[in-house]
Amino acid sequence: MENKTLENIQKTAFQFFQDFTNFDEKSTGYGLTIDHTNNLESASIAATGFMLSSLIIGDKYGYINHEKALHQARKTLFTLYHHAENQYGFYAHYFDVRSGQRRGKCEYSTIDTALALCGIIAVDSYFKDDEISKLSQLILERVDWAEFIFEKDHKKLLHMSYNPDKDGAYALGKAGLIHQWDMFAEQLMMYVIIGGGKDRDQAYELYQGFDRDKRKYDKYEYFISPGNTLFNYQFPLAWLDLKNYLDDQNISWFENAKIATLAHQKCSIDHQGAFKTFSKYFFGFNASDTPIGYRVFSALPNKLNELKTDGTVAPFSMIGSLPFTPEESMLSIDKMLEIKNLWGKYGFYDAFNLEDEQPWISNRYIAIDKGLEMLMVNAVLTKDVQNAFMRHKVIIKGLETLCWVKK
Repeated sequence: MENKTLENIQKTAFQFFQDFTNFDEKSTGYGLTIDHTNNLESASIAATGFMLSSLIIGDKYGYINHEKALHQARKTLFTLYHHAENQYGFYAHYFDVRSGQRRGKCEYSTIDTALALCGIIAVDSYFKDDEISKLSQLILERVDWAEFIFEKDHKKLLHMSYNPDKDGAYALGKAGLIHQWDMFAEQLMMYVIIGGGKDRDQAYELYQGFDRDKRKYDKYEYFISPGNTLFNYQFPLAWLDLKNYLDDQNISWFENAKIATLAHQKCSIDHQGAFKTFSKYFFGFNASDTPIGYRVFSALPNKLNELKTDGTVAPFSMIGSLPFTPEESMLSIDKMLEIKNLWGKYGFYDAFNLEDEQPWISNRYIAIDKGLEMLMVNAVLTKDVQNAFMRHKVIIKGLETLCWVKK
């Protein structure tokens, strides 16, 4: 019964990516996946990375014909190399889903590009197809990480994004490179990818360059992100299987994610008097849809030491933690299935809030949240995507460069 439930989450997520990706053969935006279902014009480069990964699962489980999956992967990579707008090889965060042109004045994002690269690396490893391998290599080599690397306070750091428009997203009135990864957050996979490529000589210093802020909540001690938002621990490990890896300081990022999840659960339980949605089943402070739109929440402890929530819980908080906390997450899934109208055509909707007499259920699906659910379910079922990703020469080399070793 447990596996059947998980396979259903996986299969409905796969179907989401089939139904909300542009597969118009004549379109220059072929293969681009929408950001969320309430705006069918805007595609997300990160969502496209999840879509590519879904093709591995679809092929393995027979959700899609092998030749069709292969065709979709090939043609999407063609789009990503020839049509999708980029600067220094970094993709725009959002695209027009039909043309592949940058949408508005959004930033060119390192993290969203990295999520796409994870999908590209996974399909390259899995399909072992000459055309996919050629395009993958061209895309990976085009990314100019060196352009984003700089030194600050005797540390080597990586800028977060670039915007040529001073009035564009995150630019704050000044065109150019924006902020830096000087903290632990969702960027771990970037150092591995850099470590396996042409800029590998700088990867180790970059990995050592971000702050490790270790805090304690109740009995749980772990490295936190500044906002202590749960996706920071989940997204890096959707493709990167670090369960049995330690870095040269004996840090296990897998174990850190597990402790963070349990701490989020405890923080939710501790505040269930103020927010009645919270319980041992419904937990996690994440970034999701809410009754007043998309918001990013923070668990304690965090940099500002302020709890940030309105009691909204996102299903991907629990499902996305399946590899770390399988028993707790399965209990959560079973309880969520009892909530009326939370499950739809593509699985659980993005979020729910039970604070008012009339429960609020999100009416949309957000692609990266649905993608995380799909990959984390697959990670506990058969590891098709993670196994492919970890076999790729870029990842093998990257892990060696960072001095991460198996326990």
